Order: sequence, then C-alpha cells, then structure tokens
Amino acid sequence: MPPGDTVVAAVNGEPIRASELIQACYDWFAATAVEELILERVIEQEARAQNISVSDAEVEARYKQQLQNAEAQVPPGMSLDDFLKRNQFPPSRLFARIRTQMLAEKLVERQVNLDDFVEYSQIVIRIQGNTPEQQEENAPAAEAKAREAYEKIQQGLDFAEAVKEYSEDPFSKDRGGKMNWQNKNFMVPDLRAKLDALQPGQVSEPFRSMGSFMIIRKERIGSMASPEEQQDLREQAVRIQISDYVRQLQSKAKIENTIVQPFNPEMAAPGGPQGAPRPPAPRPAPR
Repeated sequence: MPPGDTVVAAVNGEPIRASELIQACYDWFAATAVEELILERVIEQEARAQNISVSDAEVEARYKQQLQNAEAQVPPGMSLDDFLKRNQFPPSRLFARIRTQMLAEKLVERQVNLDDFVEYSQIVIRIQGNTPEQQEENAPAAEAKAREAYEKIQQGLDFAEAVKEYSEDPFSKDRGGKMNWQNKNFMVPDLRAKLDALQPGQVSEPFRSMGSFMIIRKERIGSMASPEEQQDLREQAVRIQISDYVRQLQSKAKIENTIVQPFNPEMAAPGGPQGAPRPPAPRPAPR
C-alpha cells in the first residue's frame, strides 16, 4: 500500500482506498474535467488578449447570489454542500465556473452594438386563407386595407388610433401597436430592411411580410434608450450570443486534447478490457 493511501470507505471490512477512488474518478470524469479546463483556458486567454478582467469582489458577489438561489432548491435534510456536490457544483469549482462565465459575459458585452436593438410600432393586416392559392386571391383586399390605413396616417391620423381601427394583431393592438425591443439580427430580412430604411419617428409604406401586410413606425434605437434599458439590452444580447461566441473561440483555438475518448464501460472496469492496465492516475494539482 502506498504511503498515505488512506481508507475512504469499507465494504464488509474490506477497505476502499484513496488510490482506488482517484483511479475511478479519472476513469469516469477525466474527459469531462479536461473539457471544462480547456474552456476556461480559451476564455481566459481571450480575456487577457482584450485586457478584460474580473475582480475577486465581482466573483464573490455572484457566488453568494448563486448560493442563495441554490439554497431555495435544497431538499429537506440535505446540506447545501451535499446538494452542490450531487449536482456537480462543489463550491471550489462553482467559484471557478463563475469567474469563467463572467469573463465570457464581458467579452460578449464588448461586442454588443446597442443600435442593433430597435423599438417599433406596427399595424398588421392579415391575408385571409389557409392555402397559398387562397392567400394570393385575398392579398389585394388586405393590401387595399393597409393602403387605406397608411393614407389616413399621412393625412394626420395618429398612429395609435390607426392601430385601433385597422390592426389585426391582438398582441400589439392593445398597446398602440408597440412592440418590445427587438434585435434586428434575428428579424426576418424584409422587416429588418424596412426598419433600416427608416429614421426614428418615420412610418413605412405598406409591405408584405409573413402572411400579412404591415405598416411600421420606427420609435427608438438602442442608443436612445434610458441607461436602465440599455443595461437590460446588453444583458439580453449576452444571454443570446454567449454560447455561439464561446464556440467560435474554441474553433479558432489550437486545442490538443489527448485524454478525450468515447466512454467505454469496459474501460471503467478493473483492469480495463481483457485485464489491460489502466492509464496512470493524474497527479493531484498543486495547491
């Protein structure tokens, strides 16, 4: 028995030693752990390249917040530490994951263009019909109704009043046609093109989009939003973009991973397949 190979458990008096535990952890979890460490390193390197950092105080604040959130989910009779470990979030790793997450968020936030966000109001006239043929037959009537609404707006009718009179979209009609902030990068191309062509306050001519004729008025772009709204928009953009951003970083990095291999239950058995020797356990990381 190697010196310091302590007993961590026993079954009918037969000990299970620390060396066996380390070997089992290596067999079962090494590939996953390496993938996580690679991800951390990729993000850390990009953050250094862009002179982005996260302070210990920032990480600590997020850490405490997440612990509070986790406490509400702990089953009766279980400690918070046991709950975190059972869900593969031991406190030490949780702290490291939070730092990595916050670095990634700051990297994405630096790329956010607030003017990709736009607030607009709309009038929607549905093209009736369940088949393409029926819709083509009914399209002129919908277009005529949209044209009538547009001409009244040009003659001075308030846009919100035109919404009440003409719009057939129940979601926006009760709000004067106003839509929540939208990211142009995720709009259908024809709607984005119309919004790009407008200045705030301008109204588009009727156009066909997604089975309807629409009239839109551009209200504001992101740089016109309040500071609180701008922060919300940045956070929204980060949530949407962070996964793709991290994947792009990984695809650009030169990654050499000699430990990743498909899981094979035989390799987790004592001695590996046909009693072949298992790979040596990794040395404990220096503290």
